[in-house]
Amino acid sequence: MVMKIKVMCPNCQHVFGADEENEIEVKCSECDLNFTVMDGKKTLNSYITAMTKKGFKYYTRLKFKESNECYKEVLNLDPDNFDILTRYSLNLLYLNTYTESNYDKIIPLFEEHEITLDKENTYLLLAFLKDLVQNFHIFIKYYNEKIIVDGSFINEKYVKPYFKGLKDIKSLYDYFDEVFALLHSESRATYFEDNASFMDRYSKYKAIVTTELKKTFNLVNKGDFTYNEEKEEIEYLNTNIVKKEETELEDEQIIVPDKNFQKQVRTFYIVLGALLLIALILLIVGLNIANNAVTYCAFIPLGLALIYMIIYFKKTMK
Repeated sequence: MVMKIKVMCPNCQHVFGADEENEIEVKCSECDLNFTVMDGKKTLNSYITAMTKKGFKYYTRLKFKESNECYKEVLNLDPDNFDILTRYSLNLLYLNTYTESNYDKIIPLFEEHEITLDKENTYLLLAFLKDLVQNFHIFIKYYNEKIIVDGSFINEKYVKPYFKGLKDIKSLYDYFDEVFALLHSESRATYFEDNASFMDRYSKYKAIVTTELKKTFNLVNKGDFTYNEEKEEIEYLNTNIVKKEETELEDEQIIVPDKNFQKQVRTFYIVLGALLLIALILLIVGLNIANNAVTYCAFIPLGLALIYMIIYFKKTMK
């Protein structure tokens, strides 16, 4: 059986299979252009790189839907790209709302792509799990701040989605607990050395999810209730009935794009780019005129760029 590789037409971007061993030149069935297999591979790789950068650009602007449109295109062309798969998965979770979460989409997505947990992919998976646990934290924290107000759910419409989200998170823990045994041992050890608190935080939110599923909650006008995991039903206890008008959120997106943050990100890249450009110009000029003083001056904007990056990331990571 002849193995095919993917190539992209440099003219119309049509993607099709080619025999790398036996075909030197191929013809596009869409526009009739003849080109070499090597050029087709280069065009495809350049396109994947461009879409990846575009997806990340949308991500930095908190435009998760648009970001995933780019990442989905990359995954269609390169289904074994685990880095993009994890980015795509996290974007799905950043799109969670108070009435619909995407936790149930992660396991089918991972199983669809059948990624080998080699040295590099093990590190990527653990980094993904770190972000995943942070997302669990956001889900529970924001629900308890905006939906469960003064000890009561503000509206019945948010009750079942909350428990569905918790159950799906629990399923994710069950799934990834088994995956731990498949990790590349060296990468796993290295990651745990660099992230000593990872397993503590991972286990902490696993315990929190279990506790949340067993807690007694309150719903305005209906009183206390518990969630029956086995039956997947809400069981009301007819106690502590709070008479209060039900309310809804105007924006049900859990992670709401922060315009000020987006502005800060854009400013960061503009200033950083300007400093690096100045450093490059000074370096080129200094080398061309063989002037050490000018060449060494390039380190000034480089140093300022480094300091600016440290200050920026310290502020944004709080």
